[in-house]
Amino acid sequence: MNDEAATKTGAYLCKGCGLGERLDVARLAELAETDGGAAVVRQHDMLCSAEGVAQINADIVEQDLTHLVIGACSRRAKTDAFNFAEVAGAAVAVARANLREGVIWTQPDSDEARETTQEMAEDYVRMALAEARHMRPPAASSEHASNRRILVVGGGVSGMTAAVEAAAANYHVLLVEKTGQLGGWARRWHRRLPAAEPYSAPRANDIGALIKRVEAEDAIAVFLNATVTRTSGAPGRFSVDITGADGAVATENIGAIVQASGFKRYDAGRLPEFAFGKTPDVVDQIELEALATAAGDAPIKRPSDGRAVESVVFVQCAGQRSDKPGHLPYCSGACCNISIKQAMYFKARNPAADTHIIYTDLRVPGNGEDFYRAAQEAGVVFTNGVVERVEAGDGGGGLAVHFRDNILGEGAVAGADLVVLATGQVPNSGVDIAAAANGDGDSGDDENSAAPATATGNGNGNGQAVVPVESILNLNYRQGPDMPHLKHGFSDSHFICFPYETRRTGIYTCGPVRRPMDIQQ
Repeated sequence: MNDEAATKTGAYLCKGCGLGERLDVARLAELAETDGGAAVVRQHDMLCSAEGVAQINADIVEQDLTHLVIGACSRRAKTDAFNFAEVAGAAVAVARANLREGVIWTQPDSDEARETTQEMAEDYVRMALAEARHMRPPAASSEHASNRRILVVGGGVSGMTAAVEAAAANYHVLLVEKTGQLGGWARRWHRRLPAAEPYSAPRANDIGALIKRVEAEDAIAVFLNATVTRTSGAPGRFSVDITGADGAVATENIGAIVQASGFKRYDAGRLPEFAFGKTPDVVDQIELEALATAAGDAPIKRPSDGRAVESVVFVQCAGQRSDKPGHLPYCSGACCNISIKQAMYFKARNPAADTHIIYTDLRVPGNGEDFYRAAQEAGVVFTNGVVERVEAGDGGGGLAVHFRDNILGEGAVAGADLVVLATGQVPNSGVDIAAAANGDGDSGDDENSAAPATATGNGNGNGQAVVPVESILNLNYRQGPDMPHLKHGFSDSHFICFPYETRRTGIYTCGPVRRPMDIQQ
């Protein structure tokens, strides 16, 4: 197909979207054959329809067409319908004549303008045919590899969903999970947030169904108790080492990577003012889920003495949306909805339980506030305020929650058998390569780390030990072993311009490693 004699062009003209009413399409077809030298010329009432596309596909095969001219809408429109890049194993070059947006939509619909409009359309067809004559389907790069195997790092909701969707799109998936079971944090939920109408009560945790889908899919290979210890190569031809707990290494070739490594829970031990760690009756949201699961359908019991909880206070924004050292400056998004869900645990078991949520700004994305209203109707009390401290009671138990009531503008105290801290999500994104390059240090690579880890090494130059940071991908790149952090440790790229991309070609992120989010998001 390197010479003009080897080309054979088909011209296809659409009458839909008003083109047939505004243009003499028959004249355009005659022009395409006489002036443009098209071997096959056809008109169609709606070229982008299944029937129209099928006609073009048939002509490519039966007429041995190598080039196409589509006289219809803009090349930015109907890209999927008019995608004839490869039919029957042969590459096909496609030129688009923009007759809709470029011609009839730019000219007035009047008798006086009809002749000018027609002339413009004829010029557009001539230009497209001339373009087609000189088009050559691009040859594949000899340096580029194509591999339909995808590595998904992380076996939580995000990773499993990515794996299932990729398998449905006819890709083979390698799913790597560092623990001994799939499910991630969602496996710990006693109930989950309602994801559809009616938003009236917590729903059963259906994570097991997703796990079974992953395990039943032949196109998904699951590696448990495994980590990615080396990633080298380039997009389309990555080479990764997957190392198991026994030290065995499997080297796999893959085309693309999805990082779904999720989040770590904020270390509530950094909140001594809330008595966390001083009394077992102050817990975070993850620990409350465990208490609810252990209780089953019976009343939830407080850890200190096993007595049924009759009063509970939820402290929102515990250690987050704060500029204090060690706190998270951002909102984790899902905490308010989770506290509402957990408050309804208590009301479902004991409607008389005193259930109190103290919040600064209540944020309930995804359910149109219906879930919040349902909690109000169940008797959950919402107070706009800021909790200042929690004090443990005497030997008889009980907690005192001191807060400022923002509505009354004065201090107040709420008694409670149990206090639940709504702590935030810390991205599990691996090494902050910018901080590592600058020699900065950070602490914590366990699941209770309070902030994203930022560097590797044994010290930060100031005499303070630095706990080595766990790398997620262990990239063999000069830029560093993990992807750059955008803000607060999250691995998102530009949220508006490039919402599905990262700053490493061929590597994508999904789930809370990109930004704080709940299961539905």
